[in-house]
Amino acid sequence: MQENQFDDELKRMDELEHDKSSGIGEGVSLDDSLSGLALPQPIVVNAGTSLNKAIQKLQKRSLGCLLVERDSKLIGIMTERDILLKITGKGMNFDKEIVDDYMTANPEYLQMEDAVAYALNKMVVSGFRHVPIVDDNKKSVGVVSLVDIVQQVATSLGEEILNLPSIPQRKGFARPEGG
Repeated sequence: MQENQFDDELKRMDELEHDKSSGIGEGVSLDDSLSGLALPQPIVVNAGTSLNKAIQKLQKRSLGCLLVERDSKLIGIMTERDILLKITGKGMNFDKEIVDDYMTANPEYLQMEDAVAYALNKMVVSGFRHVPIVDDNKKSVGVVSLVDIVQQVATSLGEEILNLPSIPQRKGFARPEGG
C-alpha cells in the first residue's frame, strides 16, 4: 500500500470513529461500570400487583422481566421464565393472583457503579438472564441482561458485525450424506 493510500485509510478511520451514524460506538470493557451501558428503564410494580396488570406491562414494554418493590425497595423479580414455568396453562384468574406469589423473592442485585464483569459473572455462574440494579437505598434503578451487554459489544464492533453474511461460510461440509 502506498503511503498516500495509508494516510487516506487512517483519515477515513478517524472520520468513522467520530461519525455517530456509522454504527461504530464506544467499546465496552469488562472493567467498565454498568452505568456505561445503554439500559432501558425497568418495569417496576408494587407488591400486591395483579398478574394481569404485571403481564400487561411486560407486553406493552416488551421486556423480559419486571421488578417488584415494597416501600420503594426491591423485594423480587418476575421474569418471562417465571410466567412460563409457574403460571402458563394453570387456569388461574390473573386478576386475583398477585406477583408476590410467582416472583423470585430477594433476588441478587448489583449497583450502577459495579463492573460489567460482575453482571456477567452473576449471569453465567447463577444462570440468570436478568440482574436487577439498585441504588444505595435498594430502590430499583435498572436491570441488566445478557442481551444489553451483547448489544453494546456488537455496537462497538459496528460495521464489522453488520456486514457479515446472513449465513456463515463453513468449510468441511462438502462430504456426501452418511460419509
